[in-house]
Amino acid sequence: MKNKPSFLPCRLLFFIIFSLLLSLPQPLWAVSGKLNINQADKEQLRELPYIGNKKAGAIISYRKIHGPFNRLEDILQVDEIGRETFAAIKSYLTVSGPTNLTETPTNTGGRSRLRRKIITQPGRIIVLADKEYYETLTSLIQHAHQSIDLTMFIFKTTKSPKNKAVLLAGELVKAAKRRVRVRVILEKSDYDESLNRENRRVGRKLRKKGIKVIFDSPETTTHAKLVVIDNRYCLVGSHNFTHSALAYNHELSLLVDSRTLAKELLKYMDEIK
Repeated sequence: MKNKPSFLPCRLLFFIIFSLLLSLPQPLWAVSGKLNINQADKEQLRELPYIGNKKAGAIISYRKIHGPFNRLEDILQVDEIGRETFAAIKSYLTVSGPTNLTETPTNTGGRSRLRRKIITQPGRIIVLADKEYYETLTSLIQHAHQSIDLTMFIFKTTKSPKNKAVLLAGELVKAAKRRVRVRVILEKSDYDESLNRENRRVGRKLRKKGIKVIFDSPETTTHAKLVVIDNRYCLVGSHNFTHSALAYNHELSLLVDSRTLAKELLKYMDEIK
């Protein structure tokens, strides 16, 4: 049987927690213009960072019951809107005038548009709860220009084209075609053959597309879920690459904009065998 799962060194966790305490919430998305929260419909509200169907619906329901917002801060009366979300969207809001939000243009072959580019500052940390991780990671992969290194316990795809793990695999392939260096490290178990089947299936598909895929030693469980993009953007947390983790589960990860942490994480990945 295997040894205990290998986890990040304590100093890395300390670095993340310490940096989080010093960080302030920042808008993630490169959106320009303003959105009138007294007139916007659900689709328009969903253009804001961190606003999905649930939060957009809650804003509209609040308006119907209580009337229009008089100040931007009044949106905090909506149960689904916390202070961190408000800090991320405040600069795009108005209580009067037209809605004129604009996005980063564009397409990949005319079939799917690029996610809006994420804007962060060195040293910033952003909490990615639940579905926010998938949206953020997809954007970072789409805008990567140098390298993508990731370590996953399980990378599970299905035949569904809407499966989020399938979509992430597709984005990795597209990145490789742009000549971004992509490295994927996956767990190889000596006791869970179902996990091995899923990881081998993805590994074969990625290798056929020219992506470097590495499996760890069966003697040690690699339970870490890490992504480092362009030697700068670090995603660390609980999200595996499964549709459940990316779409349904309560999962929590952090996006850390730090070349120092990126260097430490890449060194950690290099030592996985």
